Amino acid sequence: MSVAVETTAPRVPLPLPTHFSHAEQSFSLKKRRLPFSSSSMSNSSYCSPARLSNSLPPLPPSKGCPPLSRMFPQHQSPWTPLSCSLSKSPPPNSVYDPRKQQSYFSQCFTNLGLLGRGSFGEVYKVQSNRDGRQYAVKRSAQRFRGNSERNRSVREARNHERLCPHPHILNFVAAWEECGRLYIQTELCSTSLLFHAENQPPDEPAAWAYLCDLLSALQHLHSHGFVHLDLKPANVLITDSGRLKLGDFGLLLELKQTGAAEEKVKDDVQEGDPRYMAPELLRGEYGPAADVFSLGVSILELACNIEVPNGGEGWQQLRRGCLPTEFTSGLSSQLQTVLRMMLAPEPSERPTVSELLAIPSVRKRRWKRHMYLMAAETMLTLASLCQVIGPINILNINLLGLQRVAKHYQQSEASQSTSTPLPGSPVRYHPPHTPTHSNFGNWSSCKLLPTDPFQSLHSSSTRSSHFEPKNLLSLFEETTLEGEP
Repeated sequence: MSVAVETTAPRVPLPLPTHFSHAEQSFSLKKRRLPFSSSSMSNSSYCSPARLSNSLPPLPPSKGCPPLSRMFPQHQSPWTPLSCSLSKSPPPNSVYDPRKQQSYFSQCFTNLGLLGRGSFGEVYKVQSNRDGRQYAVKRSAQRFRGNSERNRSVREARNHERLCPHPHILNFVAAWEECGRLYIQTELCSTSLLFHAENQPPDEPAAWAYLCDLLSALQHLHSHGFVHLDLKPANVLITDSGRLKLGDFGLLLELKQTGAAEEKVKDDVQEGDPRYMAPELLRGEYGPAADVFSLGVSILELACNIEVPNGGEGWQQLRRGCLPTEFTSGLSSQLQTVLRMMLAPEPSERPTVSELLAIPSVRKRRWKRHMYLMAAETMLTLASLCQVIGPINILNINLLGLQRVAKHYQQSEASQSTSTPLPGSPVRYHPPHTPTHSNFGNWSSCKLLPTDPFQSLHSSSTRSSHFEPKNLLSLFEETTLEGEP
C-alpha cells in the first residue's frame, strides 16, 4: 500500500505595495495639528448640528425594518437629577421652570460654543444663568438604548462625583438626565494636554511636571479603590495656571465590584484606546498597574513627541519593555529609568504609584511642581483682583505670601547643595541663568498656555487688559530685597 506524501512549496512573502512602505516604520514623530476651536469649524470637517442637518437630505427608511421613531419613541422625558449636588440643592424656580417647553439645559445655561466632539458625545462651553460663571457641559452622543447603557452613564457620573474634590481631578459640578441623554457639568479648563503638547516642542522638564500631576491623580484614585483604565493625554485637561486635571471616567472600574456589574465594566474596557492599553488587559487582568503602564506610554509620547503606534511591531515593542532608543537617547537617565519601570511587561514588576512618588528624583520635582503651581495660581488671583479694583502695578504690591514661598525655596535649595558655605555667610539662592523662553513645569520660569487664558475664557472686558507675569524667581528676589533693611 503506497502512501502519498504531500509536498508543500516554501512560503514566499507577499510583495509589499510601494505606497505601504511607510508602514514598516515602528515609530515616527508626531505631526502637529491645530487645536479644535469654534473659530476653525468653518474651515474644517466639524460643523454644528444645525449645519449638518442642512447639508444632505435625510436617507429614506429601510423597507425591511420599522422606522426608528417606532423603535425608540421621541417623546420628551422629564428632567431627572443624577448627582447629589442637584438633589440637595435644586435650581430655583426663577432659573428653571419645568412647565416651560425649553429643556433644563436651555433654561439654566447660555451656550457659548462647541468645545469638542467625539464618539462619547459633545462638550459645550456654557455660562450658568444661576451664578454667571462659565462651565463645560458634556452631553452623550445618542439617547440611551436600554437600561444597561443608562446604568453605565449614571455610574460614570456618580463615580466622578465621589472622587471630587481633588486638585488634580476635574472638578465635578452636577449631572442630570434629560430626553434620554446624560449631561455632566464640570469646571471649564483651557485646553487638553493632547492639544497643548502638540503645539509645543518636546521638553523633558514639562514631561516631569506632567508625571508629577498625574501621579497625584492616580494616587487619589487607587487609594479609593478605583482604576481609570483610559488614561491618555486626550483625557487630561489643563487649567489657566497650568495644573493638570484628569477627566473622562467612562471606563472607571471599582475593584470592590463583584458579579455581573464587574463583568459588564470589564467588557466595556475593551473599548479603550489600544495605543495606551496595558498588555494584561487583553488577558482579562485588571488592576492599578494598568494605569501605571498607560501613564508611562503617555509620558513617553509627550517627552519625545512621537506618534504612539496603534499596532504592529512598534506596539509589541513597547509591551516587551523596549523603548525606542532613537527618540529616548536625548532624555536624562533618570527619566529613562522611570519609564522603563512603568513600562515593564509584567504588572507585578511595575512599581505602584506610591513607590514612584517615593523615588528621589520624582519627589524633588513634585515638590518644585507644587510650589510652582501655588505661585502661578497666586499670580492669577492677584491679576483678577487688579482687574476688579482697577489698574494697579502688581509688582509694587508687598507679596507676603510669595516672599514666604521664596524664602522656603531658597532654604531648601541651600540645604540640598553639596557646597558648604562659610560660617556666618548669608545663604542666598542664585539661579544659574535666566532663560529666554518659558518652560512649562520648570521652576525657574513661569509659562502660561499657548493661547492666553484671559483672552479665551474670560469676558470681553477681561480681554482688554493684558497681564504678563515675569520670571517667578526674579520676582521673588525683588520682593525679598525690598523687604530687607
